Amino acid sequence: MYKVTWDKDVNGVRLHSRIVEGVLGTSPRPVFYEELDLLGLDKLGWKYPHCEEPLLWAINKQYYYKGELVFEAKGANIYDAATIILQPAGEQLVLEPIDVDIMLERNKDKMFLLESEAIEFIHETYEQYARARKTVQAASANTLDFEALAQKAEKKTKKKMAIVKEDCDSFDIMPLEEANNAGKRVYQTTKIDKFIASFSGGKDSQVVLDLCTRAIPSTDFEVIYSDTGYELPPSLELYDKIQKQYKEKFPDLKFSLARNHDSVLNYWDKIGTPSDKHRWCCAIMKTAPLYRTMKGQDNKQLKVLAFEGVRAEESQMRSNYDRIGRGVKHSTVINARPILRWNTTEIFLYLFKYGHYINEAYRLGKPRVGCVICPFSSPWDDMIVNRTYHSKLSPFLDRIIDMAKQRRIPNLDEYIKERKWKLRASGRNLETTRTKVMFKSLTPKFSAKVIGGHKQIIDWLPVLGVFNTKEKGKKINGELKIKDKVYKFDIEYTDKENYTFTVPNVTDPQLIPLLKRVVYKSAYCINCEGCEVECPTGALSVYPSVNINKDKCVHCHKCLMFHDNGCIVANSLITNMEDKGKIGSISKYGTFGIHEEWVEEFLSDPESFWTCNSLGNKQVDSFKAWLKDAEFIDSKCKLTGLGTFCSENYIDQSNLIWEIIWVNLVHNNALIDWYVNGIKVNQTFAKPLLDELAMEAFGASFSRSSVVYSMGALLQVFKYSPIGEDMGQGVVQGKNNYLRMAHDSVSDVAIAYSLYKYSKANGVKTLRVSDFYNETCRKGPFKEFGIGKEVFFKKLRNLNSAKDRLLIAELNMGLDSITLRDDIDCFDVLKHLM
Repeated sequence: MYKVTWDKDVNGVRLHSRIVEGVLGTSPRPVFYEELDLLGLDKLGWKYPHCEEPLLWAINKQYYYKGELVFEAKGANIYDAATIILQPAGEQLVLEPIDVDIMLERNKDKMFLLESEAIEFIHETYEQYARARKTVQAASANTLDFEALAQKAEKKTKKKMAIVKEDCDSFDIMPLEEANNAGKRVYQTTKIDKFIASFSGGKDSQVVLDLCTRAIPSTDFEVIYSDTGYELPPSLELYDKIQKQYKEKFPDLKFSLARNHDSVLNYWDKIGTPSDKHRWCCAIMKTAPLYRTMKGQDNKQLKVLAFEGVRAEESQMRSNYDRIGRGVKHSTVINARPILRWNTTEIFLYLFKYGHYINEAYRLGKPRVGCVICPFSSPWDDMIVNRTYHSKLSPFLDRIIDMAKQRRIPNLDEYIKERKWKLRASGRNLETTRTKVMFKSLTPKFSAKVIGGHKQIIDWLPVLGVFNTKEKGKKINGELKIKDKVYKFDIEYTDKENYTFTVPNVTDPQLIPLLKRVVYKSAYCINCEGCEVECPTGALSVYPSVNINKDKCVHCHKCLMFHDNGCIVANSLITNMEDKGKIGSISKYGTFGIHEEWVEEFLSDPESFWTCNSLGNKQVDSFKAWLKDAEFIDSKCKLTGLGTFCSENYIDQSNLIWEIIWVNLVHNNALIDWYVNGIKVNQTFAKPLLDELAMEAFGASFSRSSVVYSMGALLQVFKYSPIGEDMGQGVVQGKNNYLRMAHDSVSDVAIAYSLYKYSKANGVKTLRVSDFYNETCRKGPFKEFGIGKEVFFKKLRNLNSAKDRLLIAELNMGLDSITLRDDIDCFDVLKHLM
């Protein structure tokens, strides 16, 4: 990626390989007359031609002509036009088109190097995988699985490893960085069945497609476009133009169109609107249809290498991507990113250089071409789409409005303008959601009640293991074999859609999340195909009905583990109540959080605190509720054993005491439990976001004012106690934002306490580290403190080697098991280790 400066005399840009004077912090995009017309610049006295060439440049919503800021656009949303703020240099401006030819001539050397490197990358990647395995096996004197060895070495060293060929025609494994520095040729051993160029109608995929035609034979790859049903009209038009254009040059280049069997609007009705928490539309409408087209005759998923137009500049997450990603979305797909380090300006220069089509949406001012409506787009995108493609947007907008009216959302226009519809966190307020799942118990007796289930539990049970059944009236008894162990189960029906599924003796904690996911899939499955593409053997077929070929199924559980709760639909529709049972009260805290100074005052003299303290009456009531949840006092406000212990040790061990408080709050406090499961580590949030997400979780049981007050109390916990800043659970970012961070410095004692607390709540003494990082796990060290696995392992090793050992941690040779003692509980942990 080159640096960019203005080239003022031609109203263009210049690329530089190093930082020079005038370098721009953000790469600009070209602006065309269509965007100026849409913004109404012609009505503000501007004169400009309606021409193919761009007229000026934009960085975000600031517009530049010959390197001078001429106007800014502010305040656009789905209903309101942008406010144009003219700068002195932009009064009554007469524009001349950018001299594209001179601009390209001045940048030709840089662009040549840029595109040549990308072409070489595509060609080398294609060559490596096209000759994979055959080359290695032909030259190798043995039958070692070099890929398996490389993967094993990566796990051990935490470094990217490479298979390289030595001078003596033997092969070796070494770190990729060392191989590149030494000029070694890297080999691949994954045999690719199909090469594709993913096409989206956007500029980036357009460039990648063209580069692919210049780098590899047109007979050896396929262009696939996923029509999501959300597509902008010009994107579909561009696909037709592109297909015709390349067919003339490369008659044997294959183009395919992938679509889901059902319409996206029907899915909206079944699943609800996509949201920033549930982006189901991409998985169901784009990814699943795309990879369904890449199956062999036996329904087995082909191994695919996809050249895609992902660029690091587009987001913080993508800036951390590798140029080649293995199993990013699907285990059978390798993603190659030829233009990962290109910037927006370079992309457009490439399109100009070769005279490629420009998607009309870019000419209208959309920075990125995507769907007509998206929870991750912006009010600016909404403004452009509503004004230019209203008929395409209207059905989706109508549904959002209808849903908002059903929920009696106040200030409807503001709700739509501010895109608050995207904050949906569950299916609680959807009238179409009649399905319910309630887990009566998890261990040792697993019992789940399904109301309004879409499928029978028997439909999905084969993915767990081999089973047999015997039917008696409305009850089915059976035996299920999983990993050489047999579990009895029974299914008792009220009718076809309502039943209870019970497994009487579940002693393996790893089985619980699998059972839960099978229940969720049975209850919520609508044949969306999202999980079908995860099946490596072709055993699973979902549409038009669920069918599992028992001869092909190897019970790998990939169809269960690919998504939260094992099912995209379930994840979008289930509510917190189904995971937790009855929601506790959130209004008992009022607007007050737990304050550090209150805790210090209380622990310094617990006996006289209630008769003489510095708190107001409402603060006292709130503080009592927090102390009960922290297990410092009982229901009669009497000091507990833990409270006495903390009072005696607070001065010397205040950090530990607050860690213990936090663990207990996660277990006993509905607000904190919801927070640690709803806000991820490294997620930034503001109170309005918390309010909306909390309404989804608690709105059915509490008024909006109660929910809003409770969120205020939650933020006070972060503001007035060490839980926020010192423990990183709610660090203030600027004026109104907060950030949840990992508390990697958590004490070993608190980790042990957390494990024993979890053990008591779940009735198990044998645990696995990996279980705590499973999405279905709501408690434990990871959910409570956000610590990474390596930190967790380190602290477990410390505890394992302690003189007074409270647990056995087996962490070598791929093991991650934790065995707790039967003779102590979580309070004993503090007495043993302090």
